[in-house]
Amino acid sequence: MLLLACTGLMVAMFTVAIMSALGVSLRPVADPSAAAVVVPTVQASRVSPVATGQTPELTAAELWSAYTRDAVAADRQYRQHSVQVTGTVRSVDRNFEGDMVIRLATPDPFDSVNATLATRTDPVLTTLVKGRAVSLLCVGRGAMMGAPLLGSCFVR
Repeated sequence: MLLLACTGLMVAMFTVAIMSALGVSLRPVADPSAAAVVVPTVQASRVSPVATGQTPELTAAELWSAYTRDAVAADRQYRQHSVQVTGTVRSVDRNFEGDMVIRLATPDPFDSVNATLATRTDPVLTTLVKGRAVSLLCVGRGAMMGAPLLGSCFVR
């Protein structure tokens, strides 16, 4: 009997977790028209630079906020595309593979944009100093735990 109750509780917990992840509300809606889904319209004047073949230029804070707002839309726009990112160097480290990683500052003090450099022994790496501005040409690699990832980066 206890096993059956525990199984039912586990199923209910997983159901609630999945429904909340999908954005399904468990509360009744008083006004049915308020539950209508709003679909954003694309303006002709606001065409993505990726669609026109241009390399988008943005700051690390703009890239971070794009992934914070809507990671799927940001992936569509930046993942596997060239992007030029400027920002302030928070730190220069090596990752577990030995590659150089530049962490760019964002508005969130606990988050950063992580840019992995294409080369390990570039002489320009000695000019990278914490707190200084840097411009990088990279390929978008998505995000991990909310932090945007950039790969194959070159200092501009």
